[in-house]
Amino acid sequence: MKKKIRIGLDFDGVVAYNPMRIFRAWVAFLKHRILGIRKLRFWYPKYNWQKFMWVIIHESSIFPAAGSELLAYLAENNLIEAHLVTARYSFLDDALRKWLKKYKIEHVFKTISLNTNDEQPHLFKKKIINKFRLDYFIEDNYDIVNYLSPKNPSKIYWIYNIFDRWYDYPEKYPYLEKALRAICQKEKIKIKAGYAR
Repeated sequence: MKKKIRIGLDFDGVVAYNPMRIFRAWVAFLKHRILGIRKLRFWYPKYNWQKFMWVIIHESSIFPAAGSELLAYLAENNLIEAHLVTARYSFLDDALRKWLKKYKIEHVFKTISLNTNDEQPHLFKKKIINKFRLDYFIEDNYDIVNYLSPKNPSKIYWIYNIFDRWYDYPEKYPYLEKALRAICQKEKIKIKAGYAR
């Protein structure tokens, strides 16, 4: 029997559509080109007002991304094993759980890994990818993609946005469904025509 393919997925910008992610390219440009910061490090909001702003920003993950129906179809039909890996900081955990329940998608994932110790996102994701020996990981943050690619046996797939799509990367896709279809094609997983939940 063929081994079930294990796919890890980031939440914001991958499983959930998040229009705010388009600003990531501008923040990265400011950080690298203007401020000269090369080391990969993500800011952590320490004060309550900062956390409040962070909650507002993350509330912009407003609905399931294009491809969430295909993800559910693949998982519910035992064609893949889906693992949600979110590096959201711990004060956002409740909002994430509510979102998953609201859109009835929680059951799709074999595991849901939350960043409960507020680790740096790239380090947390690397740890979880290794822990579950994921075959693929789908991520929307280009800096994290660049960090993970050479450090993991997993194949890292990137969901780009309109401002960073010009970056050269072999496995880049505009949204979740395209990435999942590419994986299915590579792994010879047949998708039933007109699939539905």
